[in-house]
Amino acid sequence: MKDVLLKRNIQLQPEEKVLLVVRKHWFVLFAAAIKVFLVGILPFVILPFAAPYVSIDPALPTFLVSAWLLIIWLMLFTVWTTFYLDVWIVTDKRIINIDQITLFRRSVSTLRIERVQDIKVERIGFFSTLLNFGELQIQTAGPEASFYTIDGIPAPGDVRNAIMRRVDMTTEHKSKIEYNVEERPSQGE
Repeated sequence: MKDVLLKRNIQLQPEEKVLLVVRKHWFVLFAAAIKVFLVGILPFVILPFAAPYVSIDPALPTFLVSAWLLIIWLMLFTVWTTFYLDVWIVTDKRIINIDQITLFRRSVSTLRIERVQDIKVERIGFFSTLLNFGELQIQTAGPEASFYTIDGIPAPGDVRNAIMRRVDMTTEHKSKIEYNVEERPSQGE
């Protein structure tokens, strides 16, 4: 099913192969859901303390709490949707970053593999180190060096190694095409 969704939404170039599909680590979803959950239980903490001082019809607080829970449910749905639709696809020719910003806002960017110059891995914090997730910062070649940052990647070292292997293969293959064996400069020159 994942392949069907990817093929429907991403146009691959002829003979381009998907090497890696990476989604955010589950802890990123868990941390965002906990924040929403803590906001969601706020009425249940406030109402018992406020109830003795306020005399109103019980239908009104019931309605307000129900509306509040509906909003919290929608927030949890939004958190899960943005988590699920954030995806990075590494192919043999490029890196495709699909960033689901909100429910109705998406950013898709691509980076050619041969433009990758360096990849930095960062793990900040206790849980990031313990659960092995972090951030990849990809530096590109060009007149102005630019950086692409990918947050919440599980096993970022493995992802970096896979991308760098592909970069090495691409540059090695490109150098073989650029020079014939007879035209290649000798080591003594």
